[in-house]
Amino acid sequence: MEELFKDFKIQPVVDVISNRVCGGEILWRPGGKSLTNDNLEELDENPSLNLQVAKDSFLAALGALSKLRNEIWLSINISTKFIGNGKSFMKSVGKETNDFDTIRRILGKRLVIEVTERYISNDTEIKFINQLSELHSIAIDDFGSGCAPLENMLNMNFDKVKVDKAISTGIDFNLTHQRFIKWLIAGCHAIDVQVCAEGIETESELMVYKRYQVDYGQGYLWSPAIDFNDFEKLANPMSTAEFSLGQLIK
Repeated sequence: MEELFKDFKIQPVVDVISNRVCGGEILWRPGGKSLTNDNLEELDENPSLNLQVAKDSFLAALGALSKLRNEIWLSINISTKFIGNGKSFMKSVGKETNDFDTIRRILGKRLVIEVTERYISNDTEIKFINQLSELHSIAIDDFGSGCAPLENMLNMNFDKVKVDKAISTGIDFNLTHQRFIKWLIAGCHAIDVQVCAEGIETESELMVYKRYQVDYGQGYLWSPAIDFNDFEKLANPMSTAEFSLGQLIK
């Protein structure tokens, strides 16, 4: 597990009703360090690096989920910008894993595939995402930050939406953002889609989201991205997020 996670960390996702860690997002952290602007630029422009990081995060998720209790899910990020129809990508992941298809079926919806809103652009990519959705959960990431046509999203099978940090920051003072979130959460719940708010950093921001019945929260209010061993301790059904995260930070 140490080898799988040498370049990755996990940021906890919290169920805002139970206040317990219910999942996590696997994030690329080369050398265990925070991403620089150069890292982000290369990831966005270098197809080989982008696909390698996606493959490694997929493998890390498979390994981690096998060690976590069944109620915990993990998400990974896949950019459709470079992945095409996905056949070569999935074949390359499968070569690194024994009984790949069996493992995928066993893990099922505990593996969440996050696709960034702004890179959803054509039928080939949508077809691949819908194929993934037959076994795994699909989340629209960074919602509110891109310009993807709504039509593309409506042609996808997704069950989660992640609100971009730019919407969350200062939402307790921004009435426009509050109205947007009220509309988004109500609309998502009407079609059985759950909503996760990213980038929550204050109790005041969390209270706005609770008012509009957001499902999950993620951000520095609870925890930054952490090592797998620390995340495993947080995924303890006997502890609330407030207690377990407090213990970890101390």
